Amino acid sequence: MEIEKKKVKFSLTKFTKKGNFRFSGYGEIDNENLYTKTKTYEDCIRYCHKVINSTNEFKGSFSEFEEIEFTNNKNQLVNLEIENCYQLWFRVLN
Repeated sequence: MEIEKKKVKFSLTKFTKKGNFRFSGYGEIDNENLYTKTKTYEDCIRYCHKVINSTNEFKGSFSEFEEIEFTNNKNQLVNLEIENCYQLWFRVLN
């Protein structure tokens, strides 16, 4: 059984040490995930709540962990897990 996806307009802000990066566009959501053209943000919809005095706008924040691999100055391979923090707003279009 296929889960129903809803079309949304969204704005997503990523917070980093180098600054905040915001992008927006159109995508789809189901009960758990946000699907954009470039990436699926898993398990983020449950952290969103309805905006006061609105019927179809939601917002919230969530974290996502990412493992990066790099070579340090001693030519050793190092794995590092970083936390990415996001703020999400979306409006359901259908």
